Amino acid sequence: KQWYQRRVRVVTLANKGQYVSEYIDYYLNTSMETQYKAFAAGFLLVAGGDVFKTFHPDELMHMVSGMHDFNFNDLEQITEYKNGYSAEHPVIRLFWEVIQEMDLEMKKRFLFFLTGSDRIPIHGIHSIKIIIQKVKDNCRLPVAHTCFNLLDLPPYPNKETMRRKLLLAIQNTEGFGLV
Repeated sequence: KQWYQRRVRVVTLANKGQYVSEYIDYYLNTSMETQYKAFAAGFLLVAGGDVFKTFHPDELMHMVSGMHDFNFNDLEQITEYKNGYSAEHPVIRLFWEVIQEMDLEMKKRFLFFLTGSDRIPIHGIHSIKIIIQKVKDNCRLPVAHTCFNLLDLPPYPNKETMRRKLLLAIQNTEGFGLV
């Protein structure tokens, strides 16, 4: 029966547990049954069949939502450098200091700025190829080429300038609006 066709009952101390259970069932199941069925049909069309059965729930979650292990030390280790930058270059050392000082939410925003996604791929952070290249004009903001995971990073003279310009670029990114 629809909720409006059910008999009206008064909630008392004796039946409050039943009321809460029925309310939760309605809110989480019945009220969105149509939308869930549409979602499930589409999802199973893409990920259904025998392939779907080979995954454990946590593996499936990682496939859908990405990994949540944001180890930026690993990202620093696998990053490549071009146009005069190297892992030991003073500007790169400042860059990684600024990144490591960020909170998790800002690190996710940096990842989104650089790659177009705030999630780590299912194969881990080592599956991302990041390149940081030197550009000459240190008056400009850093520029990310998301299709190539390429960061144009000017040689800022100090840590405060690096932080200010990097945060300004990260906080004002829009991406493609598809996420």
